[in-house]
Formats: sequence, structure tokens, C-alpha cells
Amino acid sequence: MNNKKYKKLKILLTFVLSTMMMTTTVFADTASDPYQTPTINGYKYTFTSEVWERGSGSSATVEAVAFVKADQVVPVGYMGANARLYNLSGSLVRASGTFYNTSTVSAFYVYSTGISTSGQYYAQNTGSFYNGSGYTNFTGYKSPNQTLSSSGTKSASTAGAEKVLEDLISKNEYDINENGETYGSALSSYTIGIEPDLIAAVGTNGVNGYVKAAELTPEVSTIEEALALMGENGSVRTIPLYDVNGTAILGQFDIVTNYELVTDAE
Repeated sequence: MNNKKYKKLKILLTFVLSTMMMTTTVFADTASDPYQTPTINGYKYTFTSEVWERGSGSSATVEAVAFVKADQVVPVGYMGANARLYNLSGSLVRASGTFYNTSTVSAFYVYSTGISTSGQYYAQNTGSFYNGSGYTNFTGYKSPNQTLSSSGTKSASTAGAEKVLEDLISKNEYDINENGETYGSALSSYTIGIEPDLIAAVGTNGVNGYVKAAELTPEVSTIEEALALMGENGSVRTIPLYDVNGTAILGQFDIVTNYELVTDAE
């Protein structure tokens, strides 16, 4: 999609979401380059990691948004995405479940809930695409950093925060807990190639801990399983927040999935 059409599509979606929510203005603020997949079961896909701001001033929030597009209209359940918002320590703070297209379309948006706590955030989403006998999974590009403050949002970063992220991106192996499970920031999957068993996250109680990758994005092998796993638009699924050994429960992490199908993405 060229930039003109892409911007036009975002403007259209902004109007739809604003009308639907009836409370705040929504628009894309930062976005990664599109991650392009190889041909999978006859289709090619792109998806982006975006941070959107909602509202302004002291009411501002930011959220992760994934925009997924196929090179043509695809069958039901062929493309999925998981929107994830991280803080600059590399911990997951908000996430959607994996949404799979529920009708024959060529594009959709899926977005997490927003966060209002001042700080810096980025998105790095995942995509799942049906390969004929299961799903092939990809981790997208990291979005630019986004600052949320009491005066609203703006693009910014600090040298200290960038150093933390650079260290996470440059890791070539995860740490291992006493149960033989890997743990750390999912950002390190950028270089390691796979996510850790335990992903660093912040629970609903503000406590730092870990969520299990298998609970955050359960593995599915059929379209029927994928669609059955999804709830209604806006549904909430809660998973435990664990200690580093994946045994003691420190709190919970809420997964809220909101989505919007796009019917005129061509």
C-alpha cells in the first residue's frame, strides 16, 4: 500500500473508532516499518507495530496497535496479530490476545487497552499466519519510542533508556531459571529468534514479574482452534503473573482484545 492510501485508511479508521468510542480522539503517532512475510500458503502479509495516543493532556493514554494486511482477500482465520505495549525496561505492560480475521478481508487492526502512567513506551507486535497445517509466527519490528506525560504525548527518548533497549536487543541468549525455563524481555527475541518461556511483564497491581508465553499466546494448529480461542470484541482474559521461576503467583495480567476489520484496504 502506498503512503497516500495508508494514511487515508488510517483517517477512515480513526473516524470509525472515534464514533464507536464516543469519548476521545484516536490517531496513530508512531509506527514501525512494515514487517513483510514470505509467501505463506499462497499469500503474503505485512504488519506494523504502532503506538497510538488517545485523548490529550492529563487524560492522555497510549496503546499498542497492530495493522495487518494481506496482498489479497484471505479466507477466514488465515491471518492473526497480537498487539503488545512495552515500557523502556523491556517489560510488557499491555497486550491484546491474538485476533484472527473473522471474515474474508485483506486487512484489520487489533489494539490493546491504553495506559495512562507517565513514561516511555514502544510496541512490538507478533503476527500469525495459516500455512495449511498450522500457523507460522513472526515478531515484528519495534516501533519508535513514545513519551506519555501529564501534558500529552510526543516522540522522545533518553540516552539511558536507549542503552537498556540496545542491551536487550543485543542479547544472544536468555537467562535460565531453576526449572530450566528461559526468562527475560520479549524484545530480545529480535536477535535470539524465539521468545523466552517467561516474558517480563508488569501486572495489574503494578508488580514486576513474568507471564508465560504459552499463556499469553496459546499455540493453535487449526483455524477452528484459533477462532474458538478468541472472545468477543473487547473481551478480557486474565493470566497469572509469576516470579522468575514461574511458580509463585505475584498477581495477574489482563489481556484485552479490541479489533476493527478493514473492508476497503485495496
